[in-house]
Amino acid sequence: MSILQTIVTNTKANLIEKKAQLPLEQIKLSLEDLSLPKGKFKDNILNKDEAIIAEIKKASPSAGVIDEDFNPVKKALEYEAFGASALSILTEENFFMGSVDYLKKVKAITSLPILRKDFMIDEYQVYESKLIGADCILLIASILSDQQIEDFIYIAKKLDLDYLIEVHDENELKRVEHFDDALIGVNNRNLKTFEVDLNNSVRLRNLFKQKNIFIAESGIKTREDMNYLKQNNIKVFLIGESLMRGSF
Repeated sequence: MSILQTIVTNTKANLIEKKAQLPLEQIKLSLEDLSLPKGKFKDNILNKDEAIIAEIKKASPSAGVIDEDFNPVKKALEYEAFGASALSILTEENFFMGSVDYLKKVKAITSLPILRKDFMIDEYQVYESKLIGADCILLIASILSDQQIEDFIYIAKKLDLDYLIEVHDENELKRVEHFDDALIGVNNRNLKTFEVDLNNSVRLRNLFKQKNIFIAESGIKTREDMNYLKQNNIKVFLIGESLMRGSF
């Protein structure tokens, strides 16, 4: 079993407990009462010469613990001062040491829109994302069927959430290229082998003929990497580990 499959299996198990503690119907009722505003994630990265989505994460399966003194609020303020256009916050608990509480705390102190970075496999998580303050959700094509992607996008639109569809290869890109409103992200890290290839974004960008916002994810470590991607018509970058370590 790959690490990705292991994470998905673990997520399914955790969802059983979550649903018992806070049923979906209760979340829906809360959302009706709150009338939360539309997220501005897409608006904040649209039509910019370059836009950085700065990621907040304590750990990852490939890197282990990234920040021993992890403070998501402090990091968010640093990113905002640094000029980030948006934030990405890991909420997966077991493999990335994330938490929905991190997202809630950051939402309370920043004006930057937030992508909830997690492994979405159930409609429950889409509604939960809106309730905790996310502006955008992540849909990973490799762990979702075409029907699931359709269903989750339908809910996201109903909740005024933006959505980023993550792909890894040409086949996944073809599966989702008809979603005109989607943000398209290319993960340069192979989630089965963990190998990183920056040219994965460039290759898929050259194949992609639609007008969606196109985002390079993973493996961006230097300004030179960004410049290389910009030369290949990619202007939005999701950067995590190098920013977390302060090495960018």
